[in-house]
Amino acid sequence: MTTVGVIGLGRMGLPIAINLIERGFDVIGYRRHPGPEFAAAGVAPADSPADLAARSDVIVSILPGIDAVREVVLGPSGTLTALRRGTVHIEMSTLDVQAKAAVRDLVQEAGGDLLDAPISGSPSMVAPRMATTFASGNAESVEAVAEVLAAISGPWVPAGEFGRGVHFKYIANHLLAVHTVAAAEAMAMAKRSGLDLDVVQRTIDESIGGSAVFRRFGPRMRKREWSPAPGPIDTLHAILEQIAEHGRRLGVRTPTFDAAKREFDLAVADGWGQLDVSSVHDRLADAED
Repeated sequence: MTTVGVIGLGRMGLPIAINLIERGFDVIGYRRHPGPEFAAAGVAPADSPADLAARSDVIVSILPGIDAVREVVLGPSGTLTALRRGTVHIEMSTLDVQAKAAVRDLVQEAGGDLLDAPISGSPSMVAPRMATTFASGNAESVEAVAEVLAAISGPWVPAGEFGRGVHFKYIANHLLAVHTVAAAEAMAMAKRSGLDLDVVQRTIDESIGGSAVFRRFGPRMRKREWSPAPGPIDTLHAILEQIAEHGRRLGVRTPTFDAAKREFDLAVADGWGQLDVSSVHDRLADAED
């Protein structure tokens, strides 16, 4: 039985670990401050990233930023200090490609490999296997962990050379931002027009103008259910900043994305970061309507 070590058992990492357990993997987890849900899920605790690496055949991590990745991999008790030769580390955070590649190079020098494999979908989409993982890096390493990738959450895509996973994720979140603002505008217009919003939802969901975002976020917008947030604005906004920089480097014009991002910029500036992304609806419609 393959033992998978999961680092970062938060809103995304814990349901990933549970999915792995339910599909027959032994799972070891490391989190600086494990809560009761950690043990209840059946995750065996590790004392440190090094302890986890010493006991794992495959490593999975999903962390808030590059500094956290460097700490768990390169730190004094990081995975590199005890990495088994040939271990593949599936790194699922959405981070700058060059920064992540620098960590990958050190893992390879130590005899392992690190994949760039961000996951696309909110935490609420992981458990029901509705999220998508974009796995990029050495093709042999990707193939070696194919069963783990299939167990993580929903479909996974072999995205090509290292870094293409993040670029796939950028495309997904580019569209998420645009579609969310478009859905919010449409719902606000329907409300101001005096239409039956339940009928609007059912009709648009089956029409050419519908979208997965309208189908999923429309009910939240109608009921103004922003908290607890399935997908906080802060989490999306951090990725939108990366997308904007990536677009500038490519020299691509993104007027629709820029307009959508501006709404999320304002939401963060106004302290809405912990609300669900669908709350952008209230920036376009009177909350008392």
